[in-house]
Amino acid sequence: MNSCERYDVIICGGGIAGLCLARQLTLDSNELRVLVLDLLKRPLPDAAFKVGESTIETGACYYGQTLRLADYLQREHLEKLGLRYFYKGTGGNDRLALRPEYGARRFLPAHSYQLDRGKLENHLRNLVEQAGVRLREGARVKDIRLNPEGDHVVSWQVGGESYEAPCRWVVDAMGRRRYLQYKLGLDKESAGMFNSVWFRVRGKLRIGDFVPPEETAWHTRAEEDRWHSTNHLMGPGYWVWLIPLGPDNTSVGIVASEALHPFFTYNTYERALEWLEANEPLVARDARKYELLDFLKLKNYSYSSKRAFSAERWSCVGEAAGFADPYYSVGSNMIAFANGFTVKMIAMDRAEELTRDYVDYANRFFLTLLDALTDTIHRAYPFLDKAPVMALKTIWDYYIGWATTDPQYYDEIYLDPRQAAAVSGLISPIIVTQARMMRLFEDWAQHESHYTFDYIDYIDDLPTLKELHVRTLPPRSTDFRRFTTHLRQAVDRIEELAIVIFHLAVRDVYPEKLSRFEANPWINTAAISLDPSEWEEDGLFSPRTQPRDLSLLRNEIGRLFVTKEARQPVAAGA
Repeated sequence: MNSCERYDVIICGGGIAGLCLARQLTLDSNELRVLVLDLLKRPLPDAAFKVGESTIETGACYYGQTLRLADYLQREHLEKLGLRYFYKGTGGNDRLALRPEYGARRFLPAHSYQLDRGKLENHLRNLVEQAGVRLREGARVKDIRLNPEGDHVVSWQVGGESYEAPCRWVVDAMGRRRYLQYKLGLDKESAGMFNSVWFRVRGKLRIGDFVPPEETAWHTRAEEDRWHSTNHLMGPGYWVWLIPLGPDNTSVGIVASEALHPFFTYNTYERALEWLEANEPLVARDARKYELLDFLKLKNYSYSSKRAFSAERWSCVGEAAGFADPYYSVGSNMIAFANGFTVKMIAMDRAEELTRDYVDYANRFFLTLLDALTDTIHRAYPFLDKAPVMALKTIWDYYIGWATTDPQYYDEIYLDPRQAAAVSGLISPIIVTQARMMRLFEDWAQHESHYTFDYIDYIDDLPTLKELHVRTLPPRSTDFRRFTTHLRQAVDRIEELAIVIFHLAVRDVYPEKLSRFEANPWINTAAISLDPSEWEEDGLFSPRTQPRDLSLLRNEIGRLFVTKEARQPVAAGA
């Protein structure tokens, strides 16, 4: 065994989470001695390397602002044209132009990116080495011996040689190996089973090519090439992604609930094409035209943990801590939160200020967010094809995310328990309402909706939502009072949205009950349900807040939908 020098931090794993952490540590302090161990050697391949290409605003802000990579990302990676969803339409899945579409016409005010993971990780390896980080490639971590009273010891092998080094802090960034989680018995599986396969092809597999050129109305309603979006083709219990890989390759993925689509039906390339032929025939038709670069699969991909951080100076980041679901592209968000806490705890430890209370808070914040994201996404799988319900659920989820989670990252409020507690107090009314709204969407999806839509632009068609989105734009604010003022306003908008969606659901499912809300549409959102027998007992007609004008948001949401039969605009009010 070859003994090595002592390090302040050893990061086991040199993927995107570990490399981003190393980069963040060097930007936070140039005094730390940091070692990164990773099995892979440069050069890492471009285009077909690792899944996880898609980012949204929080993750993009982390890469661009916290890690100071904004210019590099803008120059070397594809800007993302937002998330885009195609639901089940009247013409079946072989007529894309007839499928209701939810997306953005143009690039969003806050940038996000489609990442080439190989190119990015090559760049990060070079950056951290230039900053003084020791990077050992070809190194397989064999053991992490934790010592709460002194230095931890990490042992690894390179070729036939064995090495070990002591360190003050050790970080598990080894992905799904989840070394520390399994070693300490902290692993926690998510409810249900959800699986995925994906393959990359050489060339631009454009979703726009699925629609004949003569259908100009469809082509012109998006000003930019839809290829730049993270495209979701939605069906009952599944979604299929099409994600661009710069400069001109494409990632194709199938994500599905095991309960509705058994893994064995699509777990090889040929089976995947057969599954696509049955469920998304346009993807199958065009995918066969392109050269296959790789095919990978992942069974039961979601999991959580009982603890991600420890006052005994260890941390788990990236997929070593947990994985929610790829549906909303939140993987980079969770890397940002876990790395932020880890950097903060290391700094507090160096200043002899780290406490168990702070670590407990970090675990509670991170794991609550992770588990909530998983639950919110997984519960919707049975009705992913239900266009009006899913569009409204997505709008609801965006309101929640852009009003709470995203600003907490942009302002780094989450790192301060006192400020975070103040934020939690402001958003606490949303917690119960969120649970009620999830049940509302589930129950609504059990009915055949009378609503439909052709296209929803979640920026241009939803100015109230756009206002929440624009507030998250960098540079970061240091004015906590101003932030809380914005948050109070956002909480009001969320309450109003819950009421407007509830009225839409009642009009759709129980139109004869709508008269009960004509005189006073303002309700108690903590008592929302689609079971009229519960309304009185739960206190639906006893609101906890003073009524406000719903007309602006009612018109904004209601004009998105028409009735299926007569194609008449849907009134959103009571």
